[in-house]
Amino acid sequence: MAVSQPVKIVIERVVTPGQDAAFREWTQAFMAAAAAAPGHEGASVLASMGGGPHVLLLRFASASAFERWRESGAYREAIRDADRSSRAGDAPQVRTGLETWFTIPGARPAAPPPRWKMALVTWLALLPQVLALSFVLAPLHLPFLAQAAVSTAIPVAALTWIVMPRLTRALAGWLHG
Repeated sequence: MAVSQPVKIVIERVVTPGQDAAFREWTQAFMAAAAAAPGHEGASVLASMGGGPHVLLLRFASASAFERWRESGAYREAIRDADRSSRAGDAPQVRTGLETWFTIPGARPAAPPPRWKMALVTWLALLPQVLALSFVLAPLHLPFLAQAAVSTAIPVAALTWIVMPRLTRALAGWLHG
């Protein structure tokens, strides 16, 4: 029996000049519609500064749960409504795991690298951060929960916005070779 994996969809929207407030309202309505769908597990919005694309990240429990929502009238209506305050950026991307970190910004979406390569690169990117943070945080004697929160939040943010985009570009030939 195959195990169903969670899927993530990455949607880019570029706000029409002067439509920021309308786009914010649309984003809230879109996220609420997604949250009401069976199998929805979470969402994030990465707002752009300076007119670039806004990125909406949605997570569903399975590909079938995502497909049911994407084929729903609520989804189609929400995407139609988005065109009043924004235009579509790159084509939506559906990902099932670590491959969201292995998409080269600004490049055409490619097939994800093998899982073992993604795991190895992620570990190599994470290990120095965890070691450095353990030395920095140890003398502070923070409560366990605070230390765990800081020691996971910083590497996740660094991996997402700094480390993995650079490593993915630098290792693109090996990752996709």
